[in-house]
Amino acid sequence: MLKFEASTIVPCSAVALRRFLGCPANLPEISDPDIELQIISAPETVSAGARIEFRIMSFGLRHRMAHEYRLVTESEILEVLVDGPLPAWQHRQQLQELGPTECRLTDTVEFQLPGGMLRFILTEERIRESLTTGMEFRYQALQQLAETGVIA
Repeated sequence: MLKFEASTIVPCSAVALRRFLGCPANLPEISDPDIELQIISAPETVSAGARIEFRIMSFGLRHRMAHEYRLVTESEILEVLVDGPLPAWQHRQQLQELGPTECRLTDTVEFQLPGGMLRFILTEERIRESLTTGMEFRYQALQQLAETGVIA
């Protein structure tokens, strides 16, 4: 599997950030608007075994996907693709408390490239570029939400 990792420091407690990230309804707020994230179904709060189904626009194509939350703890959320265009995709979010009003969020995405003709569109380079852009947007949005007290 190929691996992508990004990290940022957010000006809030790890508990507050985990609570925010554990609510799928918050995902569109921290997702790059270019992907046009539409949640089809999701639990109110994440838990191991729960699924989220959604649509996104990427590389000029609309994709319908489903992820299952496999591991959910106070400091970690791991979701795995169960239906989508790639053969494998998992996203791990890890939180580390740095102080009472500061924490580190590390996002690790592991993925496999598709086969067939889709491999010419969803190349490793394009997926990495998309992840980089998406994480930059996500981290800026989290910074703003924490600084304005939405994540507290």
